[in-house]
Amino acid sequence: MTSNYCYANSNMKLVKRNQKLHNPDSPLLIGEVKEGETVKEVSEPSYIDSQTRLF
Repeated sequence: MTSNYCYANSNMKLVKRNQKLHNPDSPLLIGEVKEGETVKEVSEPSYIDSQTRLF
């Protein structure tokens, strides 16, 4: 497993725990869809400003 770090989380212990919960075949970023839960795809507008450069 590669070592990824999320800038939004400074708790490395939590980051590592969440990495273990990630399933690339799941529609969720972390965890699995449980029985009785529904995943719905929705269309959301992009808030990316093509005129703004971060780097």
